[in-house]
Amino acid sequence: MNRKTSFFIVWALLSIMLCDVASAALVGWWKFDETSGTGAKDSSGQGNDGTVVGNAKWATGKVGGAFEFDGSTYINCGRKPSLNVRDQITIAFCFKVQAFTNTWEAFLAKGDGAYRSSRSNGTDNATHMGITGGNYFDAVTIITDNQWHFWTGTYNGAEARIYIDGKLDASRQYSGQIGDSSSYDLYIGENQQATGRLLHGLLDDVRIYDKALNEQQVQDLITGGPAPTWNKAEKPDPADGAIGVGVPLLRWSKGETAMFHSIYLSTSPDLTAADLKTARSPVTLYYHIPGFLPGTTYYWRVDEIEKDGVTTYTGDVWSFVTQALTSYYPFPTDQSNTASPAPTLTWMAGAGAVKHHLYFGSSQDAVSQGTADTDKGTFELGEATFEPGTLDSLATYYWRVDELVADGSAKTGPVWSFTTVQPVDDFEGYTDDEGSRIYETWVDGLTNGLSGSTVGNAQAPFAEQTVVHGGKQAMPLDYNNVAAPFYSEAEQEFAPTQDWTANGVEALVLYVRGRLVNSASPLYVGIEDAATHVGIVYHPDPAAVLATKWLEWKIPFSEFTAAGVNMARVKKLYIGVGDKANPKADGTGRIYIDDIGVAKP
Repeated sequence: MNRKTSFFIVWALLSIMLCDVASAALVGWWKFDETSGTGAKDSSGQGNDGTVVGNAKWATGKVGGAFEFDGSTYINCGRKPSLNVRDQITIAFCFKVQAFTNTWEAFLAKGDGAYRSSRSNGTDNATHMGITGGNYFDAVTIITDNQWHFWTGTYNGAEARIYIDGKLDASRQYSGQIGDSSSYDLYIGENQQATGRLLHGLLDDVRIYDKALNEQQVQDLITGGPAPTWNKAEKPDPADGAIGVGVPLLRWSKGETAMFHSIYLSTSPDLTAADLKTARSPVTLYYHIPGFLPGTTYYWRVDEIEKDGVTTYTGDVWSFVTQALTSYYPFPTDQSNTASPAPTLTWMAGAGAVKHHLYFGSSQDAVSQGTADTDKGTFELGEATFEPGTLDSLATYYWRVDELVADGSAKTGPVWSFTTVQPVDDFEGYTDDEGSRIYETWVDGLTNGLSGSTVGNAQAPFAEQTVVHGGKQAMPLDYNNVAAPFYSEAEQEFAPTQDWTANGVEALVLYVRGRLVNSASPLYVGIEDAATHVGIVYHPDPAAVLATKWLEWKIPFSEFTAAGVNMARVKKLYIGVGDKANPKADGTGRIYIDDIGVAKP
């Protein structure tokens, strides 16, 4: 190691040691137990006491006292730096309202371009959460019963959630920081940046945390369980899933009670004792002196240890991909056998690249040699994408991307390959015209009365055109398992029957996405042959319907043939939610299905 590198490491270590002082997560807590006066004490220890503006009305609360807002009164809690929450947040309070009088009535707000909670616009009386001027959304549940309810809004830097009485009610995917609110006071019962949003109702036990509570922590707040703590390492740097990492430096934010940190690092996600790089380090930094291998996926974990040297909080496993010298990180992934016949090829640029030169074809040797028929030309640095058009099904293709650097030379890339699927239904052919609507092919319970399913949107466009995996459309499937028969499924019948065994095909592939607000229930696929033999396979993840990213589900035909299904004479395909073999009442939700096909092993 040279002196310059040594100096950098020492400087970084000292910086972390001096600056990494964990701030208390609770930045404001107004219990409203005063019973009289015009002051609302902040019990968080941050000194964000509030002053009543208007006539103070103290009342009986859910726990102890409460404050009654009559549409002319609010509480000003000031603008101390601790209230300018930017990265993560939790807003929690008890409230009691009848129908709101005005639109956007504020429970609390730090201006109109930062964090806030209110009723929504319009006349639906929904509650509402915002984190910036443009990022805001409504809860589903309407509260107008003049009873106490517990409201929680969280944002963790990637997703915002609203819980009503501890149950997840709505969520949205966002990214980036919460709006800067340094120029506005925190108002409870009003919004300083958008005045006239005075609340009618009662509030109790208002809290603000500068971290996002998880679902269990929200439950603990309601039931009087342990105070929220954040004992695990968080905020990894490089960020989880980062691509193009160069400097072999790992950093994180420590758990609240951590004194020491044990760091594990490997190219395998199954981290073991053999992957321990540093034990009981006193700093939140690790420099991997050997350096990282280029174009490699690494996995790492930080276990936090309390000052007793025994109490340990095992960390989450994070990952990142290092910068490669040549082109890397291809999609479809190398040797994938589930590629679409109409793929979009993407890759990451190698170090120092100024342009890309791409070769593509059905011959590995031709692509490797860069023959004229495979040469697809050069692409600008920011154009790391290529669409080869419609390809043959169940065919293997090869491609290579050479990186052109500033001196005019080329860094030859690796030869990648993928194999396409045979489409069963990519959902692209459905329209809103009678006779070609999605629910006319995928028969649901609304049509046949056999289950609680509904296929398609209630209004055109009937196929989903926003939440899609490939192409421009997917299938939305609503499930309602509250009433008998306690499962929901849609079916497509093939006439004539289909032979799914040709050309060495051995698996069914489909892509599924759910929503966090769904009720957890088993996801299944069924196949029926011409002799009415039926095989049903359940997704291995019982919470698959809650996934907010597309899940690839690849099912070997053997799982259907074990039930006697003849895959050479497929008559029907079923997709459902619920335990069809042992039906029981559960809940409701919506899932999305896309790009169903059959694939080679």
